[in-house]
Amino acid sequence: MTQQPKPTGNQAVYGDFDDYQDFESHRRFNKREMFDPEFLKFMAWFKKDIHSRYSRKDFQQIELRNILQLSVGFIGMVCAYVYLHINFPQYALGWGAALFVVAIFVCQKGEVMHMRAHSPSNLTGSRIMDEAVDTLGMPLTGISPGLFKRRHCAAHYNDIGNISRIFSQVWITFDKVPVNYYLRPWMLVQFLLDKDFCRDEMINRKRLLIETIGFYTYLAVMITELFHGSYFLLTFHLIPSFILASSQVLSAVTVHSGVDKNNSFESNGLFDPATAKGLFKVPLYFYSLIGNGGVLNHGIHHAYPQVPLEIVNKDFRRINQHILENYSNVRYNMVMSMRIQKSLLERLGPPNAFDYVVAFFCSVIALVSCMFTVVGMPIPPTVFELLLVDYRVYFISTKAERYANSVAFWKSINLEERYQQSENRNTYLKWVYNRYTRMKSYVEAHPLPEASKA
Repeated sequence: MTQQPKPTGNQAVYGDFDDYQDFESHRRFNKREMFDPEFLKFMAWFKKDIHSRYSRKDFQQIELRNILQLSVGFIGMVCAYVYLHINFPQYALGWGAALFVVAIFVCQKGEVMHMRAHSPSNLTGSRIMDEAVDTLGMPLTGISPGLFKRRHCAAHYNDIGNISRIFSQVWITFDKVPVNYYLRPWMLVQFLLDKDFCRDEMINRKRLLIETIGFYTYLAVMITELFHGSYFLLTFHLIPSFILASSQVLSAVTVHSGVDKNNSFESNGLFDPATAKGLFKVPLYFYSLIGNGGVLNHGIHHAYPQVPLEIVNKDFRRINQHILENYSNVRYNMVMSMRIQKSLLERLGPPNAFDYVVAFFCSVIALVSCMFTVVGMPIPPTVFELLLVDYRVYFISTKAERYANSVAFWKSINLEERYQQSENRNTYLKWVYNRYTRMKSYVEAHPLPEASKA
């Protein structure tokens, strides 16, 4: 057997990534311009830094431990629930609240479904355990490792920035391929029956059939349990999984609140609630807590997707510092709305204690809205971005001012021309364009004074 030459140059940095090797044959995958030169330099440094302390075997042991913790935690919650539900039903509100908090943190170990997308050949070092993840991922988390891998790998290598994604021919919107299928279970059957879709998107139909049977079995068990007056699966499994998925999607769109098509420090922003300014630190803290640190680790995660996220969470401040000191054009604690509405946000003074309370409830509103996004409703996950930055901007500015800033931004990236040139317009591009035309009409009907324009 002829030995294949080792990759050289930039390809040596990412060419051995399992997810890249698995996805590179996709017919719409654009293998050009995947990485900014400075981001590639960071990838090389990060890979070397990680492997000075950890091996691939260490990665596998960590993920295997996460699976065991998820399994033991789930079994422990079942036992605790059965005991408390039978013996202390009158105190259900008290012990239920405590068990719900535990469930959120146990659910975070379901991150292995995400990591399986990045390690399709060997996640845990055990073929049996990897097969278990592939088979039980759907009924245990509502997430299909195969379908998730398709949408997530595209999000790692093509059209990284949120602005780029609305024009993408590779990235798939959530209404086409949701994160989970609790509210639209029939979509799984549609995928199974669509042989062309499964072939084009590299989906294993046999595996998807097994997952679908398991998922429908889960739904049947949950409905049967509710019918008999019990609510474990709904309250302590399904809802926490919704919260985790929603917080991670919000974290990801925050990190990717940029314009670049390739992986760069513009499209992969860095965040740290401890150094964030004003009310924006509230959603950063909140989503980091309930989303397994997604807003902290996601940009770094793009540089080496196989690294277990707990390693990045433990070391993200040191890594951030290295990036800030050694690379240029780094987007740090900043999202697109801060640039678009900069003139209005500058009017705001320091927030008070009440403002932080309101900011928390704004974070909850965005979280709940995103729950509908992850199950496939056509709701862009960025719709509340400005609200998360600082809700007070809506009280110190007029609609005409906010719309004028937004219209100016969309004109600056030639939205009108790009929309007309797009052959396959995805749901979010249509939504953005329709909103743009409405805002443009409103601004034309409510012109700003010259002083405001200046």
